[in-house]
Amino acid sequence: MITDTHAIRRFLDHFEADPVGVTPAQPSLAPDDESGEDRIDRTIERPEEDWKAIPISEAPARDGEFPVRFIDGSQTGQPVLCLRSPPGWPIPMLLSEVGAVAMRTVDRHFEREFVIVERVLSFVVDPFPWEEVESFAVALANLPELRLRLLPANRPRESHNPFDYEVMRTQARAKVQHEMATLERLALSVDRTVPTLVDGPLNRVMGVPMAGDPLFVGVTKSQGANYLHPLGWRVLLELKPGQRTPIFRYEGIRGERGGLPVVSWYLKLAGGPMLAPNWGYVRVEVPWSQFENRFNGDVSFINRLSRWLIDARCRADSYARMPVSLDPIVRAEDALKPLFTSLPILVNRLYRQAGLFRRNER
Repeated sequence: MITDTHAIRRFLDHFEADPVGVTPAQPSLAPDDESGEDRIDRTIERPEEDWKAIPISEAPARDGEFPVRFIDGSQTGQPVLCLRSPPGWPIPMLLSEVGAVAMRTVDRHFEREFVIVERVLSFVVDPFPWEEVESFAVALANLPELRLRLLPANRPRESHNPFDYEVMRTQARAKVQHEMATLERLALSVDRTVPTLVDGPLNRVMGVPMAGDPLFVGVTKSQGANYLHPLGWRVLLELKPGQRTPIFRYEGIRGERGGLPVVSWYLKLAGGPMLAPNWGYVRVEVPWSQFENRFNGDVSFINRLSRWLIDARCRADSYARMPVSLDPIVRAEDALKPLFTSLPILVNRLYRQAGLFRRNER
């Protein structure tokens, strides 16, 4: 296919592209309530009314009960241009770089066994003529200094106001996050023969494991959902380092990849003076089928895995998220991020192609 070298500038001129930068997120107009509920059973280990902090014993994890392979994804990006769609909606373009890496422990050191990095440009494309979008996408992909892949973001639900810039920006960012999860799934699929830990919820990158699959563990640092009852929250906020909450069974039914049943618990990795009560703990997941069948529902396995996670936590004070991070994941992140191109360089390359290099200085 012959690339139209002027397609980028023509598309951006046609739809009145203006440079934009990083701005604080603004409140978006509230959508209608989403349907569906999550299924949670908090009585697996003890009745809800008897929840209390559980100290982690010193018993070490056994072979097959702790991960030796670690999957991490990363993305960096920002809005760079705002288009005016034919109906007049403001459509932000998000320029990003995404990647995923798989690290493995070999003889007490880490080896990188898989890595992938991509540059992407995401925006809601529905309001624009598809033939113009297609020419624009081909030009972005074939320019050596850019090599950008267009990620068409989903149009917001009808309950959202299409003139809300924040809604459109959220759609673009969600598409980039989805692409990062896709790369993490690829990293996971390269080797499913050894126990593996994923940075984040398991249902982003996998379905229900097969009977012969090794252990999978998900560790979530950012807590954006409510899985607990009032007593559970009190227990969580009063945890001391080396303690956990009782386990619970959770099956999400919202979202594109919801529906993977897991056994989950909160684990306090670190603490100390001047720390907020909601800092220093992570939420751990193991597929319910593995907990029930491979480990016979034995909570002593939960304690042994928790001990391994505590021992594996990051201890570098210079790392901002040290209290909620694991050293293998930090090492994976350190192996991935140097492969990214400096974002300001990519922004200026795009502006130069669009004929906007000077306009971003006004």
